[in-house]
Amino acid sequence: MTLYVNGEKIDEKEIRAEAEKLRPRYEQVFADMPVEEREKQLLDWSRENVMEAVLMRQAALRDIPEPPAEVIDHAYDNLIREAGGREQFFENTGLAADQEGQVKADIAQRLRMERQIAQITSQASQPTEKEIKKYYEKNMDRFTIPEMIRASHIVRHPTPATDPETVKAEMRQVLVELQAGADFAEMAARHSDCPDNSGDLGFFARGQMVQAFDDVVFGLAPGQISEIFQTEFGYHIAKVTEKKPAIPCPFEEVREVIVRDLTEQAQQKALEKFVDAEKGKAIIEDR
Repeated sequence: MTLYVNGEKIDEKEIRAEAEKLRPRYEQVFADMPVEEREKQLLDWSRENVMEAVLMRQAALRDIPEPPAEVIDHAYDNLIREAGGREQFFENTGLAADQEGQVKADIAQRLRMERQIAQITSQASQPTEKEIKKYYEKNMDRFTIPEMIRASHIVRHPTPATDPETVKAEMRQVLVELQAGADFAEMAARHSDCPDNSGDLGFFARGQMVQAFDDVVFGLAPGQISEIFQTEFGYHIAKVTEKKPAIPCPFEEVREVIVRDLTEQAQQKALEKFVDAEKGKAIIEDR
């Protein structure tokens, strides 16, 4: 079956190309879906995307006048300059040197579509102050500086040439000395496989280190030294030196970000509404 949109035949290669563009993210999100079902949905979504793009293009060619020749020529000259010259441009695109007319036709089409999108999105309403504050309150976790801690660690990386039990025994001796009052920075400089900055990792939030490390250090109080624990990187002893609690960002500091987000959402809805209207009056066939 071949897709036709208002009598225009859509090459199956376009749908396949769209599917390959979506595939990496799509397969990550829907990894648990059965392969056959996942592939069918991917092709359905790709088909829908291509159909909507065709409807947008057809509407632009119908409603938006052709740009003046000098505007098209200027855009073409910019493409040539950015590519490093006319010869390099045609080599990069795989087009023949006598296809300049087609390139300019494509530019004209793109400019008409850009103007159409600008016209549609310009009609989107601006967010009200009430909507801005509601968005801020609903997404407070996004506008909060997370809890931060500053920690140092001593780590030993077991290798095929080392005995894990020997490494753990050495770390136990280090821990004994620390518990007896030895300076953590000095012990890190002497005994750690990562002695840079005397083991000081600086400030970090949850998720910046591996989970097994976070699980231990975020449970420590400032000044507290951990027991020996293991991560995928080896055996560790950690000390938390400072903690900063989570702090909400003041509303005025993030207001501009919220306005941008809500404006983009409104513009996207305007585009979706336009495409839905075009789809409603289009003749879409599978022949």
